Order: sequence, then structure tokens, then C-alpha cells
Amino acid sequence: MSRSQFTENTLKTFFFAFIVVFVVAYIPYKIVTAENHTVIAGLAGFRLSGYIFIGLGVIGYLVCFRNFIIDAKGSPMPGDTQHLIVKGLYRYVRNPIYISACLIFLGEALLFQSLEMFYYFFGGIVVFHLLVVFVEEPFLRHKFGGTYEQYCKSVRRWTPRFKPPG
Repeated sequence: MSRSQFTENTLKTFFFAFIVVFVVAYIPYKIVTAENHTVIAGLAGFRLSGYIFIGLGVIGYLVCFRNFIIDAKGSPMPGDTQHLIVKGLYRYVRNPIYISACLIFLGEALLFQSLEMFYYFFGGIVVFHLLVVFVEEPFLRHKFGGTYEQYCKSVRRWTPRFKPPG
């Protein structure tokens, strides 16, 4: 990959990261600071575990961003990869970037003891699943053909397989 391609992919990844920050930080901030925000007092003992989920989600994002720039020779922008990613977290699960977002949503829900953030967490799961099933997977099947089919047979969509295939 040339230096200009690397720079372009890095800039696209930063743009995608800006979108991610909007979805995982700004919208949740607006939710938990709203006047009608509902606090679930019974979750007080689990608040600190929210930091763990948020930390895992952030680490997951950073690892995935690296995979997109270095391994896929592209960015996380839809349709912008030259190669199918089968390294890093993608060896264990097909959608680690969405799982990372959901970990952050769950962490925020616990940290802020927020009923609305739990709704946001579950809504994110539904939206990501529909996006993957009806948009991303058909696109990747078309772009990468049999290679993607084989990948789907050996790596699960949502639940990690901790013993990577071959």
C-alpha cells in the first residue's frame, strides 16, 4: 500500500470514528442528560462494571480500525475495503465492530443506571443485526464470493468462537 493510500485510509477511518463518537458518545450524552431520564437505582452496585464494558468496546474499535487500515487496505466506510478481514478479532467473530459499539452502550447503561440507555443498547442490537443481514452480508457475498462464504461457515456472526478456525 502506498503512503498516499495509507493516509487516505487513515483519514477515512478518522471520519468514520467521528461518526462512531456521535453514536456512542453524543447521543448517549443527550439521553442521560435529558430531563425525563430514568435512573434505575437498583443498578448502583453495577455502575463500575460499566467502565469495563466501555473499555472493552473502545479497545475493540481500535483493533478493528487497525485491521481496516492495515489488513483490508481500506477503511471502515461501507464498501471501502480491498480485502476481506480475517485477522485480529475477525478471526473469532464476523462483526466485532458492532459488538464493540454494543459493549459501549451496555457500559453506558450500567454506568449511568439509565433505562433509556438500556433501550438504546437493545435498539442498537436490532439495528446492527438488520444492517448486517440485509445490507453488509449480501454486499460482501457479492464482492468476495466464495471466500466470504467459506469465512461465514467458519466464523460466527455474533457469538465468538474462541478457538479460531484453521
